Amino acid sequence: MIQVETSGKALFAAAGVVVGAVGYAAYLRLPSPAPVAVTVATTPPPALAKGQLTFSDEFSGTSLDASKWLDSYPNGARTHSNNEQQYYAPEGVTFRDGKMLFTAKREKRGGMPYTSGMVSSYGKFSQKYGRFELRARFPKGKGLWPAFWLLPTTTKWPPEVDILEILGHDLTTVHFTNHWRSSAGQHRNETHRFQGVDFSADFHTFTLDWTPTALVWSVDGVERHRTSENVPQEPMYVIANLAVGGDWPGFPDATTPFPSTMELDYIRVYAP
Repeated sequence: MIQVETSGKALFAAAGVVVGAVGYAAYLRLPSPAPVAVTVATTPPPALAKGQLTFSDEFSGTSLDASKWLDSYPNGARTHSNNEQQYYAPEGVTFRDGKMLFTAKREKRGGMPYTSGMVSSYGKFSQKYGRFELRARFPKGKGLWPAFWLLPTTTKWPPEVDILEILGHDLTTVHFTNHWRSSAGQHRNETHRFQGVDFSADFHTFTLDWTPTALVWSVDGVERHRTSENVPQEPMYVIANLAVGGDWPGFPDATTPFPSTMELDYIRVYAP
């Protein structure tokens, strides 16, 4: 998830930007480029072994755990760039039956036509290397854009690692992306796609194993992609969100159901 462009030529920022009338800093997000590879469902070797649990939320309560999460971006930002159309409202995050729910609604707030939900561990938890894991089920519908990703605690972008991004009109494809800055200061990224089952039909587990020399993405415990190039070397915090609209997924249409809900069963982080 990342940055913007209105003329077809990407303008990249090394840090946050001021978001219009809202008046606070937020990251830029940019739709991922054409994927460099596609993996179909097979059975490659399992991912790396996990270490000691260092952070977790099983979502067994009835309200957001403020010791672990913000319901916004750093500095309270509740909107985003990249032509997204949602306002992240506090009531967009609810809890039921041991699940955290992000619910997107067609309602105006903060200058946006939709509300939705997100959490970030900025200022609460960050880690350099380890295993980052989400179990979730995703909503189906044009213009819906769920994600689980990492950003640096310095708030200087990139790096960024997208553990998963799924587009609501293509619920069988998971996108994995690594973003970095070249020695010349230019934004670079690598995207990989995994084509699996319908990820709206049931809960599935998505994992990133991050070591000093590799990034390894897995789905349901099976490795689906790895890279040893441009591995980030600084602490990062966790974000999970349900975006609505944007230049990459496109905008909701008459077929998009509202309200639509992303269900999160747990988020867990393990030591290297």
